[in-house]
Amino acid sequence: MTRRRTPEDAERRRNLADAAAGWTPLRGDLAQDTKTGRLGVVVALPEDTGAPVYHLLPEGGGDDWTAVPGTLQPHPGEAPDGLTLAEAVMPPRPEAER
Repeated sequence: MTRRRTPEDAERRRNLADAAAGWTPLRGDLAQDTKTGRLGVVVALPEDTGAPVYHLLPEGGGDDWTAVPGTLQPHPGEAPDGLTLAEAVMPPRPEAER
């Protein structure tokens, strides 16, 4: 049985697309490579290597790969400030623990 898409699903997809359109990956960001469907951590930026590609590594380790800027979008589990959603809702740590 397939699930029907609701208007809320369509709105969520539009919001994600809008966020991705103005998104520039930074080192350490979790990014979805739309060309390969792979999820990885950005480990090198184009300005780091002089090549017009980003270098990514799978979250749990493995072989790295490159992606051109237009194929990367933020992972849906990331908050707009770069924190994961779980981190975004956690209270800040006391200053003594930092």
